[in-house]
Amino acid sequence: MKFFAYPLLSLALTLAFATPTFAAVRHTGKAITNVTVVTETNLLTTNSTSFVDLPGGAVTIVVPAGHSQLVQATFSSESYCFWYSGAAYQYCLMQILADETEMLPASGGGFVFDTNGQTDDGWEAHAMARTIVLGPGTHIIRVQWAVSDPGLNLNLNNWTLTVTQYANGK
Repeated sequence: MKFFAYPLLSLALTLAFATPTFAAVRHTGKAITNVTVVTETNLLTTNSTSFVDLPGGAVTIVVPAGHSQLVQATFSSESYCFWYSGAAYQYCLMQILADETEMLPASGGGFVFDTNGQTDDGWEAHAMARTIVLGPGTHIIRVQWAVSDPGLNLNLNNWTLTVTQYANGK
């Protein structure tokens, strides 16, 4: 019996003894201490190529003295990344900040929330979730948006920002 005759066994053994090349970040928290939800039904549009604050897309939270908290921010919206001039196949970006720090996973250049990859592209539902562990004090969680090309518009409608705080964040 030759080892290569059993490709699934070979693959399983390779995976079992392989050293992972990824470094997932794990945070934990205890009971939910606070949930804040902000919604907007009006159409909002940007064609800024630099990140700017989403109007109304900010929440102020307080972490009690002597504590840390795991904070999770989830943003969902109908979006339409509309190309009206410039290069086709560009993208519309989002990021969520805690104070001035991009929440995790931090992409360093924005999360591709939507693209204009198709000529018949239209309104779609999209979402993102980010986390961070914060120490005591008052913090601002805010959503920012941008486009990769000035010939794009990012249109958002019917969005929700949910910020959840968990006790004893680590």
